[in-house]
Parts: sequence; structure tokens; C-alpha cells
Amino acid sequence: MKLKALLLPVMSLFIVACGPKLNSDAFIKSTDAYALKINKNTDLKQTLTRGALTDASGFKDIGTFTYQEKFSQDEHALFQIKNSEKTDQTLIENYYFKADNLVLITSTSPSGNIKKLYIKNGKVISRVNIGKIQEKILINKAKLFKKQFKSAH
Repeated sequence: MKLKALLLPVMSLFIVACGPKLNSDAFIKSTDAYALKINKNTDLKQTLTRGALTDASGFKDIGTFTYQEKFSQDEHALFQIKNSEKTDQTLIENYYFKADNLVLITSTSPSGNIKKLYIKNGKVISRVNIGKIQEKILINKAKLFKKQFKSAH
């Protein structure tokens, strides 16, 4: 009897602990496949903007940026924003959207270190090589970029 009483809580804990991980693993795989599909999709419309990066005062050029949007032919659905910044180093950020929701952010630093944030229903479900502070910065940038897209289209 004691064995059954002990086995039930242990099995419940095991199921709860493993359940969400399996679900998030599936979400990560499907999100990676989705990002690859968007990267390869040549039917999407694209805009490309290039410009100079300036210092905080706005007077001295410190580098360049390239900003690319990929969206549906009717210009309503946003799929990807790619933001590249070149100063003394190069930073490349990709923001992926699905059904008007942010699902993935990737960031490649000069060291080649790839950082990833997987987002489901507005919540980060997995992060790779990224801290909380940079996570917040990237999510805020995604919100700003999406807002700019919506106001322009």
C-alpha cells in the first residue's frame, strides 16, 4: 500500500515535468522549419532600407545598417524582419512572425555565436545563448519593428 501511495506522486511529477518539455521541443522544431521556409520563400514581397548609424548625438556616423522586411503580396501579413548593423563589428538579427505573432528571434554576433529566442503566445519558451537583459532588448526591438511595419502598410 505504501508503494502505491509513493508511486502515484512520483509518476504525476514525472508526467508534469516531461509533458511541457516534449511540447516545447516540438514547437522549437516546427519554428525552426518555419524560419527555414520563410528564408527560402521567393514569392514574398520584400523591402530593403539602407542607411547610416550615428552616435548618440546624431552627428557622427559610426556605421551602416540594412533593414529588410518580408511580407505577403497583399502587404498585410509580416513574416520576417532582418536587421543588420555594421560598426567595428557586424550584428545580424532576424525576427520571424507567424499569424501576426512573434515566434522566433535569432541574433548572430561577431564571434559567430548564434542566439535564439523561441516565443509562443507572447511568452519566451526557450532561449539559447542569451541572457534576460538582451532578451528584453530584442523583444522590444521586435515590437518597434512590427509597429513600424503596421504603420507603413
